[in-house]
Amino acid sequence: NAAETSRYSHFVTFSHLPSKANIRIFDMSGTLVRMIEKNDPSQFTRWDLQNHNALPVASGMYIAHIELPDHGKNRILKLAIIQEQQFLENF
Repeated sequence: NAAETSRYSHFVTFSHLPSKANIRIFDMSGTLVRMIEKNDPSQFTRWDLQNHNALPVASGMYIAHIELPDHGKNRILKLAIIQEQQFLENF
């Protein structure tokens, strides 16, 4: 199946979200890897496992800080990402 082998088909789905949410993803050193702003009625949003420069993130542990501004709540998730080996032609 081509969708299973495409390097762009890997993602993490965040579910049960309200219409407005801000997700900040950090690596274990505390560096911000990606920020996702959700502002739609769907209860789902995806992280495509790319950083803010559109490069695939490395395998490892990540922290997702989910801010729910309309509810005054925050959530923290720990994510284990295991990527297949990739060779980047450009970076």
